[in-house]
Amino acid sequence: MDGFSIALSEITLVLFTTLAPAGAVGYALMSLPVVLGRATEGEHRRLDQFSCLPLGIAMVGLIASATHLGNPSNALYVFTGVGRSPLSTEVFCAVIFLALAGVYWLYSFAETPRRRLQRVLAVAIDLSVAAFLVSMALAYQVDTILTWNLPLVPVALVLNALMGGPVIALLGFAAAGYREKRLAGSRALQVLSVVAFAANVVVYVVMGLQLGALENQLVTAMQLVPPYWLCVAAFTMLAAAGLVLAWRNVRHGLAVKPAAVASALVLAGIFVMRFTFYMSHLTVGLGV
Repeated sequence: MDGFSIALSEITLVLFTTLAPAGAVGYALMSLPVVLGRATEGEHRRLDQFSCLPLGIAMVGLIASATHLGNPSNALYVFTGVGRSPLSTEVFCAVIFLALAGVYWLYSFAETPRRRLQRVLAVAIDLSVAAFLVSMALAYQVDTILTWNLPLVPVALVLNALMGGPVIALLGFAAAGYREKRLAGSRALQVLSVVAFAANVVVYVVMGLQLGALENQLVTAMQLVPPYWLCVAAFTMLAAAGLVLAWRNVRHGLAVKPAAVASALVLAGIFVMRFTFYMSHLTVGLGV
């Protein structure tokens, strides 16, 4: 089986690792004005209600990963391995995040929600996002898969989330009509995305150099991903285009359509490199 076929068979996991981390981080960042008490009553309610955007993106990723189980009843067996299996722990943390976020979102429609309770829930959700991101980053450290057991693999996944999350948060802010007078928060999100993007490019270049030295008795890692450097170039162009568009959008008032296009471009760039990650599936011994 060639690398493309391997990645195509794992397309649901490609979607999961593309959408879920970025959506979760976007949700956490969008909750900051509420946690810090910087939103007015009207802004608070709109932010609560439009937090469904990053939450929906994360849920699409989780639903995609659930199809990988084959039979929905297999989900029960996933939870029996929490604490023992990295993949089970990852799914458990994702479910906790989605459950807390779902409860918060529904409660936000109450006629007179208690703001202090909402802030406590928001902090709990942000902590669950951090746990989910760490558990996902460590879930792919498998000794028998040479290309997944590299130190930079979890770093790349975290950087993807820190690059895509702020752009998704800006989309949520735009949809909610949230405008900061000095745009300090929006610019901070942009800086976070740009720094994560630059670090990610370096990480992918280093990982590409490492792939050339990894092999088993049948094939080298780079033979599984012949278009690796082309994919890095595509990632760079797509993500850079999205970040530039997001930057211009903030300067011109944070409109919804440009924010949506910027998010789509950044997520597309992440998708390309997540696809190459699964293409590079190289096991120890006689197999790929």
